[in-house]
Parts: sequence; C-alpha cells; structure tokens
Amino acid sequence: MPGRTILETALNPPEPLGPDLLSHWLLDPDIAFLNHGCFGATPRTVLEVQIAWRRRIERRPVEVLDRRRDALLAEAKAAVGEFIGAAAVDFGFVTNATGGVNAVLRSLRLDAGDELVMTDHVYNACRQTIRFIERESGAKAIEAEVPLPVEGPDEIVACIAGALSDRTRLVLVDHIASSTAVIFPVRQIIDLCGDRGIDVLIDGAHAPGMVELDVAGLGAAYYTGNLHKWVCAPKGAAFLWVRPDRQAGIHPNTISHFLDEGLSSEFNWQGTRDITAWLCVPDSIDFMRQFGWNNVRRHNHAMAVWAQSMLSRRWAVPASTPSDGSMLGSMATLPLPAGVRHRFADPDTFQSRLYDQHRIEVPIIEFKERWWVRVSCQVYNEPGQYERLGEAVMELST
Repeated sequence: MPGRTILETALNPPEPLGPDLLSHWLLDPDIAFLNHGCFGATPRTVLEVQIAWRRRIERRPVEVLDRRRDALLAEAKAAVGEFIGAAAVDFGFVTNATGGVNAVLRSLRLDAGDELVMTDHVYNACRQTIRFIERESGAKAIEAEVPLPVEGPDEIVACIAGALSDRTRLVLVDHIASSTAVIFPVRQIIDLCGDRGIDVLIDGAHAPGMVELDVAGLGAAYYTGNLHKWVCAPKGAAFLWVRPDRQAGIHPNTISHFLDEGLSSEFNWQGTRDITAWLCVPDSIDFMRQFGWNNVRRHNHAMAVWAQSMLSRRWAVPASTPSDGSMLGSMATLPLPAGVRHRFADPDTFQSRLYDQHRIEVPIIEFKERWWVRVSCQVYNEPGQYERLGEAVMELST
C-alpha cells in the first residue's frame, strides 16, 4: 500500500496481508462479519491463552488472584503502556471504555450549574452516564451538534468551541465516534479546552489498534480505550489513563480495599473478577504484530476508504467524511438509500433482514433523522463482503 495515491485507494481495495486470515478467528465463515467495531473478535490462539490462565487460576486461585496479582498485572500493563504511549503507573484496567467514562464522571465533584459538554456523535451509553450525573448533581449537560457529512476537523472544533462557557467543567469527546466512525481532532480540542482551563475526557473506545496512540502526549486529563476491539483482546479488556495531577480524585466504579492508595492499587483490585482478559492483552498485541501493526492500520484504513467510496457510488449517496480518508480509521458510516426507510418499519427490522436473508452482520443506525450503515474493516475481511452488502441494500431498497 505504500505509494498508493488517494484515487487508487478509493477505487481499489487493498491486497490482503496473508492467505485465509479468517481461519485465525472463530467467526462463522458463512456470515459477512462487517461489525468488528461492536465487540471485536479474538484470535483462536489468544483464546487458548485465556483458557490456560483460567485453568491456572482455578488450580491455585489465592496464589494467582491474591499473592501474584499485582506482579502479573504489572507485566501486562508494561506491554499495554508501551503500545498506547503511557506509563504503567498512570492507568488501570477496566472492563470497557464505558466503565472508564463512568469512573471519571462519577468521581467528579460537581456543583449545580456546572456544565458537561459532549457532542451529538457521543456513544449513547456515555450520553446516558452524563444524563445520570446531571440528575444527581444538578450539573447541566450541553450537547454540541456536529454535522454529518462533516467537511473537516476545523468544523468539529468550531462546534465544540461554540458550546463552551465559563461554567464548563469537562468536555467528553470521542477519539473515533462509534456510530459515525468520524475521527475527531482530539489534539486540537484538548488545546482549545486547555487554553480555557477545561479538562477533557477522551472516549477512545475504538482508537487502540485503529490509530497509533501516544496517550500521555495528547495532554488530555483522562483517556479511556478498549483493547477488546481493534487490538483483538478477549472481551472485557480496556484501560483508563489519568494525568498524574488528576489521579488522586479518580476511583474505580467498585470501591474496594485499596481506597486512596493510588490509581494502580485501586484499579488492580476491584473485587473478585476474571482478570484473564487483561492478562491476555500482551498476547493479542503480539498476535497482530505478526502482520506488522503499521501494515494492519494501513490495510484497514485503505479498506475503509475504498468501502466508503464504493458504497457511496453504488447507492448514489454522499460520503460522510472527506473522500481522501483523512477522517477515517478502520470504519466508515454511510447514509442508506431512501428506499430502505420506505420499505422497513425501523432500523432493527432492516438489520435483521440483512442478517437473516443475506447473512450480513452490520449495524444500522438512526442519526439526524436518517438511517446509516457502519462498516468495519479488519484484516480478515475481504472486498467481496462489502460488495455483497452493496448488492443486498440495493435489492432491499427497491
């Protein structure tokens, strides 16, 4: 892919990184699985490592979960920290990015009238968390509207700037929006808010493994990301990074024995739980590294740019981000042809028809009074699966 022009990337899918890559996963080969972004998918070899860890825990539960827990988690965190650009002492494991967002928001001490800013691209679970905090604290939720299609990063920054006030305490922003797949200009947003003394919480649910990360270098107050999505770790692997000057006030959602003993200690023990997903993250990083992480990111990005262009032409709908792919990672969201909405009662019904009749797993999203489809691109996906989606949507829209 190095040397491909923007036009070549848009008109031609990338070459595969190896033969029969789907065989490394347990995914049903009869289904066009275009929804890796939902829960991720874990390679067979990593699942075998997880099974081995579970057997080890069941054989000696106290030794592993009590006496050796911190040392084992320290090894896993060292590998994760190197991968995401963060010191191991500055982050803790959580089960998902929503849990990381909750840990931050529910740790804040807010007064009535304080404002929490998000955008309308926010993941709905995080929106609901802010609504809960609003109800409990008297703080006010502000939702900035960001258009879709989006013309460029400056448009997003301007929308967020317009929502800030002297009462803004925190801005919650996606690194890569879940429903719309737009990469947000997080560094510009952090700089904008930093100039006004406003903390930023980045929901990086999709970022690890999709884009190269330097979490500490971004300068946000808080950053949370999933490791079970694009890093392909087992379900329930995620992290919450907190800037050192903000760590004293942040606690896990489950308060346990090590309250106020530091971020690492508190997050290392959140009560009895299965920690094997966390222990397997280094194996997931190594599994994907066999293809070369830069190659993985380039391949998946090129597939997303091509899929957006191909489906946009096939359905005669506008692309939702610039055609050069500058605001895409490994996913793309496109509006569906108008005929789909005329024929189906709701998005779930249409999604079920795609799955039941065409064996295509892909999310259908209602956003800004339109229906959209979000395609994910992982190394095991093939161009024919997106072409299959293109044909199925045309068949079901007429």
